Amino acid sequence: MTSTDSAPSAVPTSDYDPFTTEALADPIRYDGELREYASVVHLTKYDVYAVTRQDQLRQVGRDRKKFSNKSRAFADLSPYKPTLMLFQDPPEHTAIKKLALELFSKENLQALDAAFRDEAEQLIAGVMTDGAVELDAVDAIGTKFITKVFLDALGAPEEGRELLKHFADAALNSTAPKNDLYYRKHAIGAPALEWVEENTKRETAGQQGWGKQVYTMVDEGRLSEEDGQQLVKLVFAAGFDTTVGSISNSIRAFADNPDQWALLKENPDLVDNAIEEVLRYYPPVRYTGRVAAVESEVDGYVIPEGAQMMTMWLSGSRDPRFWENPDAFDIRRENISGHMSFGVGIHACLGQHIARMETRAVLTALLSHVDSMQLTGEPEVSDNMQGFGFTKIPVRFLSKRS
Repeated sequence: MTSTDSAPSAVPTSDYDPFTTEALADPIRYDGELREYASVVHLTKYDVYAVTRQDQLRQVGRDRKKFSNKSRAFADLSPYKPTLMLFQDPPEHTAIKKLALELFSKENLQALDAAFRDEAEQLIAGVMTDGAVELDAVDAIGTKFITKVFLDALGAPEEGRELLKHFADAALNSTAPKNDLYYRKHAIGAPALEWVEENTKRETAGQQGWGKQVYTMVDEGRLSEEDGQQLVKLVFAAGFDTTVGSISNSIRAFADNPDQWALLKENPDLVDNAIEEVLRYYPPVRYTGRVAAVESEVDGYVIPEGAQMMTMWLSGSRDPRFWENPDAFDIRRENISGHMSFGVGIHACLGQHIARMETRAVLTALLSHVDSMQLTGEPEVSDNMQGFGFTKIPVRFLSKRS
């Protein structure tokens, strides 16, 4: 990394590229080195301002007047990336968010929670019939579970569901530079995009589940037909990869830390705190962004008006200035709600309660059937520019009853 500071208030500059093969293979290391360089860094290759430390990330995330969501680094339009809500500020954002929150009413959440728990119990009991099993936690647990329960909630047809992982992967690689990986992900996702476009229309999505609820809003005149389809598409895009990641990342974290799994087995009431610690330790989204609506100061550095910004959640989640012993996975960690893995402020993830419920359902089922777990090989980090997770986590589940 190189610096060309011209004044104490000037933002440090760096030639760091967060999207090289090396950085994508180990973003915890490389984004962490950027964090230790400075709290705000101008990445000269992309003319983007990266915010790297937790306190500054919270400042930027909470101040929507100075740091707007109407744009961000690499915010070019993409068919995989609905513009609804993601690139809106109040009052437009507020109006749509109010309607979207109706999908997550108390009644809906209670029904979904029961369905999630039932499906998780069936899944884990099924793989543990012999009391011992080796599997890929991403494919056999995370993807399989979310493909079932998430798409059931959306009211999506059974046929073609396997495509959604490619759509979600392309969507998370859309807010990124247009490099070879960007185009490769979009090419792989093209059949999935066609499936999603077809299955977000009224004729299919409007028949049951959340889709039916959205198109009822359209019929009531509270939402346009176009925005209705965009809202269903937004849920498709936002609710798959990150939740598969949360579940798979949980298994990776516990397989790497058997003492923590033993602790959770002894104290299952720690499950909610454990979920938050997983989200901090392995956040499923590496970064999002903002645009500086006015010239602003962050940690003594002046960010010019109109600057495109990357908010580096992954680096913030390991910030030693904010977290004690940040590289340790500790399900007893206090004040864990300070993490930003689902965002902060008015643009915090709408579906975060659903993601937590899904992860809790799987962990609860695992607690009932799995006494210990361990890795049987090296997990493969996903080559996803905006997301963080694994494409493969080889693990062995064991039960004393085996």
